[in-house]
Amino acid sequence: MMLAVCTALLFAQSFVHAEALKINMATAYAADNFHAQNLQQYASDVATATSGRVSIKIHPAGTLLKPNEIFEGVRRDKVEAGEVIMSSLAKEIPLFGMDSLPFIVSGYEDARRMWDASRSSVEKALSERGLQLLYAVPWPPQNLYSRNPINTMRDFKGLRMRAYSPASERISELVGAKPVTIQVIDLSQAISDGKLDLMITSSWTGVETKAWSRMQHYYRVNAWIPKNIVFINKKIFDRLDSDTQKKLFDAARVAEQRGWKLSQNSDQDYENQLAANKVNVSIVDPYIRRYLDRIGENLAREWLKQAGSEELKILLKYTTDRSMK
Repeated sequence: MMLAVCTALLFAQSFVHAEALKINMATAYAADNFHAQNLQQYASDVATATSGRVSIKIHPAGTLLKPNEIFEGVRRDKVEAGEVIMSSLAKEIPLFGMDSLPFIVSGYEDARRMWDASRSSVEKALSERGLQLLYAVPWPPQNLYSRNPINTMRDFKGLRMRAYSPASERISELVGAKPVTIQVIDLSQAISDGKLDLMITSSWTGVETKAWSRMQHYYRVNAWIPKNIVFINKKIFDRLDSDTQKKLFDAARVAEQRGWKLSQNSDQDYENQLAANKVNVSIVDPYIRRYLDRIGENLAREWLKQAGSEELKILLKYTTDRSMK
């Protein structure tokens, strides 16, 4: 009799434990986006590594929470895990604004150096808000799309420019454009409806939103290489045993490496697709280039005014590592 009772209790405990390991992951990006595909592979890897004891269900395209609700939703226990673009949180966490400082990174190697320099501080900032960082993956470089040719700085004046972060909003103001807040989930419709004249975004986003329906010009300005961060509610994560936590981290490390390669390898293909749809792919006039660089310097100075000692230390480490490459 005692053996039967113990067996029943063990079965009940294992059932409860299995139920506690079901994780819903909210993301703003469509299922065929490489970030969402990478998330799906991560979920599959976790399921395999844990023999099905941890089940992560990916909810793409803002179907579980709207993009601007994901961060708070995970913090407030509405959903177990999520993915957001890091720079969208810069108003709350100034450190995250470093991720979209224009013209601080010139390519993926620089972006990796910045991530290596800032990762532990990003993890700490998330932990203080009840979240556990899993991994980060960059978008392709952010470039300039326009409905009309941009030949001089005067061509920016009064145009409606997409804003989705403090940095993108400030850039639109400094070039004399009018910032229009549009999240990625609404971007395709906004372009189709002619609500935008300019935007700074990745080659992938241009393809995904069929930017060529209204925007015929694409300029390689390499503004910045922003990252998406993937995180889980810390209370959920802390309930896992150490072995299971390690398996989630191991799968996250693989997902991060895979995601960076996906981002880098896809950029040229996306630009080719833009060109195939009669988008003029080019670089900006040298005078405009210099002006944009000055805007980048201006924004860096503004950011440094609100940054603390930790942010200054990270930026110094990054610039030092970069100078020694």
